[in-house]
Amino acid sequence: MKLNDFSLMAVLPLAMLTGACSGTGAQHEPVLSAEPGPAFAQDLDQCRALAKSQKLWNPETRSQALIGAGVGALAGLADSSVSNAEGLLAGAAVGTAAGATAGAADMRNTRKDILIECLRDRGHPVAG
Repeated sequence: MKLNDFSLMAVLPLAMLTGACSGTGAQHEPVLSAEPGPAFAQDLDQCRALAKSQKLWNPETRSQALIGAGVGALAGLADSSVSNAEGLLAGAAVGTAAGATAGAADMRNTRKDILIECLRDRGHPVAG
């Protein structure tokens, strides 16, 4: 496998994941501990918009992608089955994808927490 093929295989899933995750967390269906009030549907829409406004590709995700790139590059250099340049670049590509994916997963949880807290702040009986 050529380096360009390997790098593309590592980065393409990241691009697909980023697009697929754009609304995750904000689409959480909250569990209520009592009957919802009359304004629940409107508040849910507004709280989802607030949660979704938190960018997936934020400084935290970028930091995790950079750390992943560094760790992956070092791991790639240690791979004796490929040249140093190939190992470095391939490792960096895979590490970047892994780090960014971890950052996106963290943002999903953050968005869910924002949605729940927003609904609670508006007086809705959200259990989780």
